[in-house]
Amino acid sequence: MQGEIWQSLLSLESRDVVSSWHKQICGRELSARRAKEITSSAKQAREFFRNSYQSNDSVKPLLSFYGVTSLGRSALLLLKRGSGEEALVPGHGFETVGWLNTLSGDISAGLSALGNLKIRTRAGLFTDFVRETGNCMCMHVNSAAVDWRIPYDIPPLGEEFTLEDLMSRIPDLKGEHRRSSQVIGYTSVNSMSYTEERGFNAKIFKQFERFKDSYVRSGFSIARDGDCFNLSCDAATFKRCAPQFMHAYVNKMFGSIPALHLVEPFANGSRYSQMAITYMVSYCLGMLCRYFPTHWISLLGGEKGDALWPAINSAQKYIDSSFPELIVEFIHDTLDQARNAVAENSNGENADAPNMAPAADV
Repeated sequence: MQGEIWQSLLSLESRDVVSSWHKQICGRELSARRAKEITSSAKQAREFFRNSYQSNDSVKPLLSFYGVTSLGRSALLLLKRGSGEEALVPGHGFETVGWLNTLSGDISAGLSALGNLKIRTRAGLFTDFVRETGNCMCMHVNSAAVDWRIPYDIPPLGEEFTLEDLMSRIPDLKGEHRRSSQVIGYTSVNSMSYTEERGFNAKIFKQFERFKDSYVRSGFSIARDGDCFNLSCDAATFKRCAPQFMHAYVNKMFGSIPALHLVEPFANGSRYSQMAITYMVSYCLGMLCRYFPTHWISLLGGEKGDALWPAINSAQKYIDSSFPELIVEFIHDTLDQARNAVAENSNGENADAPNMAPAADV
């Protein structure tokens, strides 16, 4: 467990701190019951992650998933303006689709098909989490701090994703993707800028070739620049169909800056925050571990068909390391935005101006 991150998360276990934070973010007093709900979930999250860190791989994904759900629950209750736990929709917010058919029969065939495991979103904790966090992507362009943010549209219920869909879009799995020659759905961003007048411009690397047509269909312009591509659009297109971004949090630039990547959009056209995508991967691994233990233990044991194991193992390490950091980052950025809004109001400025992109080049 990352000591510095969990030291920051300790604030979620303090009644006085969460009461102060909720008032800054929501502008209202926090009831004693809601404060208890927030701190209780945060305490459980810490224990689930601690036990996951110390556990054997045979049960790690399940403990980690419970940690993700508990930490996500604590964060959304902190942000929620209305009633608390009693208003949350029961259930995880997902359902598996055809897993029994995919994993029936020969074990080795099931292991070879793990990337095809499909989940579907439904009403539940995950969708509550996406809504209360605004499906917001905190962006790092040139620094370890959040430079700006993109609130993606809230996706509709019933969307389906395979495990491969999700894992192929996580830049921190680059090493395993390269070694296994798996298809990847991301490319590094060399530089990027946005203004209302000039719109969006980015210089990205050649891996973009494989999925560049998905951006052309959304109204972006693309020009070859040596071994790179220049991707651009006007401000209206950017606001209507913002690119899907992800960062590398495990393998950071200079050890401190989450490296920015442009990602292939999902086939359904929806965009998700990195917190949400990480949450979905954790669900997949947790349910595989919990409800298909024979396949999971066979995967760990080097059985035939286990080619995806190195990437899955790397994804689990990414979840344990990155999800707590993503929550800390989002909460502190939300607090900064709330304080800035108060300062702007006190100065007579327009605090309601959209803040989805920087006012100048970055």
